[in-house]
Amino acid sequence: MSGRLAGKVAIISGGATGMGGAASRLFAAEGAKVAIIDRNEQASAATVSEIAAAGGQAAYFVADVSDEAQVQKAVAGAAQAFGNVTVLFNHAGTIVIKPFLETTVEEWDWLHAVNVRSMYLMTRAVIPHMLEAGGGSIVCTSSISAVAATPMEVLYDTTKGACHMFARAIAVEFRDRNIRCNAVCRASSGRRMACAKWMNCRRGASTSRTRR
Repeated sequence: MSGRLAGKVAIISGGATGMGGAASRLFAAEGAKVAIIDRNEQASAATVSEIAAAGGQAAYFVADVSDEAQVQKAVAGAAQAFGNVTVLFNHAGTIVIKPFLETTVEEWDWLHAVNVRSMYLMTRAVIPHMLEAGGGSIVCTSSISAVAATPMEVLYDTTKGACHMFARAIAVEFRDRNIRCNAVCRASSGRRMACAKWMNCRRGASTSRTRR
């Protein structure tokens, strides 16, 4: 690795497993001190151990990133362990795939809490550290669904549209204080295939062909 993140302190929400876990390992390999904030303690510990075995520095802090008090405590713990945070990867998130008319108010509020409120809480807690350090970089996991609507995903699309604009607005507000903010609009062929298959089953159609 080239050491592109040497000297940086990075927080990764949802950094225990999947793409979040891969980001934690990559950031550490590039020289960052990595703080994983995730509610899965077992997976977080395993990822931290893997990073340490590879010669990196990492710690984990268990938290529900949609809960203000837990976020504040976790970010404070990360700063105490490694110093002012200069990188934030807002990756924690999930999805609900179902017809709009079957989507409940409880599901609407829950997904907005996980996908949107979490970014607000994490970013609000971290930016003071970045300002004290003289700058920083924020990356938010958005989705292609933020710019291209997808069937059965009105709720998910709405949350990712909010994430998209959140990143833009943070970037504009803090651009003169040396803080960057970008959104990554990823797509998941597996999720799209599952959605298409589910829709075909609802229609009683063959599932042998699905749209990618």
